[in-house]
Amino acid sequence: LQWDDHEVTNNWSDGKDLSADDRYKVKNVPLLIARATQAFMECAPLRNHGDEERDRVYRAIPYGPLLELFMVDMRIYRAANSANLQDRYDAASHFLGPRQLDWLERSLKQSNATSKIVCADMPIGLKP
Repeated sequence: LQWDDHEVTNNWSDGKDLSADDRYKVKNVPLLIARATQAFMECAPLRNHGDEERDRVYRAIPYGPLLELFMVDMRIYRAANSANLQDRYDAASHFLGPRQLDWLERSLKQSNATSKIVCADMPIGLKP
């Protein structure tokens, strides 16, 4: 179970501007994000991570000694949409966000599974 980029608006991020989009009566994207997140979390069968991370979707799912899945969230922690041509990792290029990226690196290192699969809703790669 993963976020899609249509849960709030098409290809959404915190910085999306809906002021000229007549399809939306509510133009406040953070409010739309909060509403969509609440609906998603109320209906999704995800483990609760406590108040500090109550909207957390990223998680690890072990399947015995051979396999562990690492589900990442490529929506909540990302920076505003851009052409994605940044030449360094900074606040403008965050995709997983520092907290999730730290969790992923730490979890992959600590996992004893033979196979480790990172599950993402979009391809992950480096531009040549």
